[in-house]
Amino acid sequence: MLMAGESSTAAALRVRRCRRKGLRRSPTKIKEAVLDLISSLPDDILQHILSFIQTKIAIKTSLLSKRWRHVWCGTPSLSFYCNRVEAPFINKTLTRYTSSKMMSFKLHSNLSENVPHLDSWIEFLMSRNVENLSMTLWHDEYKFPDFFYINSSVKQLFVELDCADMRIPTCSVSWTSLKKLTLRKCRLSDD
Repeated sequence: MLMAGESSTAAALRVRRCRRKGLRRSPTKIKEAVLDLISSLPDDILQHILSFIQTKIAIKTSLLSKRWRHVWCGTPSLSFYCNRVEAPFINKTLTRYTSSKMMSFKLHSNLSENVPHLDSWIEFLMSRNVENLSMTLWHDEYKFPDFFYINSSVKQLFVELDCADMRIPTCSVSWTSLKKLTLRKCRLSDD
């Protein structure tokens, strides 16, 4: 456990010295020291770690302690994979999201209740200059808005539309930073 004014490195050295001297430490004390080492990492590193797990799980880390309460809000990536992730949860998550730059956003959705919210979510992503955007949608009634086709920050775009036609946009397409485009199960239609 960290003592007042002690750095995490000093705490780790203290634990090692105790082990070398043969002093017994209970497993819970050692676990507490390790937990304190993790909690003492800077927010940027914790957020980077949280970016590798689903957003719903990352949010649950806010229950660990006051230190962790808002760490997830600045993760560089958000991902929503569950078939049961509903619009109110995603809306609340985006409202609490504080990072000015988003590296990655992944959405896999088959709930038709989410369709009316997709435009506002895409608009939010564009305002955060998302670089990697992945959307897998199982809706037959969704049409991407015109502003989706004009973006200077997206570098990788993955779109999978199961049971839907992707309408060829009538507006001009300007993805100036796009390096990789993947369209899967997209039936192009000019209707």
